[in-house]
Amino acid sequence: MADPRRMTPDEQQQAHTLLTRSLSDPNWRTASQALDDLMRTLLVVHRLLEAEERLAKREPRTVD
Repeated sequence: MADPRRMTPDEQQQAHTLLTRSLSDPNWRTASQALDDLMRTLLVVHRLLEAEERLAKREPRTVD
């Protein structure tokens, strides 16, 4: 499983900002957009970490 602690500090800060905005903004449209952005960001990071994990498990190619 991909390790979420591998997010960069900038990615963590961005995720925290979006989460805070989605929970505290009185405008529901702004809050909804922040939540959409947060989920999109986390999905991208998750997919990148999964791809990295799959690459690490792949058999190295042999050059003939």
